[in-house]
Amino acid sequence: MHISTVIFDLDGTLVDSLPGIEASTRHAVAKCLPDRVLPSMRDLIGPPLRTMLANLWPDLQAAQLDPLVASFRAHYDAKGCRLTTLYPDVPEVLRTLAEREIGMHVLTNKPYEPTLTILEHTGIRDRFQDVVSPDIVQPLLPTKVEGARLLRDRHGLDPAVTLLVGDGLDDLVSAEACRFAFAVAVYGYGSAARSADIGGFPQVTTFSDILRIVR
Repeated sequence: MHISTVIFDLDGTLVDSLPGIEASTRHAVAKCLPDRVLPSMRDLIGPPLRTMLANLWPDLQAAQLDPLVASFRAHYDAKGCRLTTLYPDVPEVLRTLAEREIGMHVLTNKPYEPTLTILEHTGIRDRFQDVVSPDIVQPLLPTKVEGARLLRDRHGLDPAVTLLVGDGLDDLVSAEACRFAFAVAVYGYGSAARSADIGGFPQVTTFSDILRIVR
């Protein structure tokens, strides 16, 4: 693949956000739903927050979800997001891509402010030309497809030399909608990483594999 631009998903691709998300969910559940027992969240991370929390307990009504979401956001934005860590080799690979003059962007379902906090906290914010979250434009971007199209149009990206790397099926759908190449981060916790039907795409088993894919 000859690639000049790489678009990265955030959670499960650049960073392991599971510790912070679990901590903030535990806080919100203890405050709003103290009778509930929190199951493992690893396989639930990826969708927008409200969808993720609704998937925990499908029986919850809007009147129960609203305070749960608000409590999660307050804790996550202040504390939880700072528990996020980079996957191994991320700084070194991003530096190498920058040295090769490959443009880099972030496309995520996470709101913009905690996304910036994470990128700055982990020391990689300056590597990315643009960061697109659902809440940075009006009207709100309802899916990653719209975010991918925004990046494509804003930066005049050529689909023939643009790669999107992610661990979720929404990342794959976004890449296909824009005719970008796609590589799946199989170490992540998203639906694409767990899918048996994703074998036809380049696989990123460790972050450094991106250097092999982007030639």
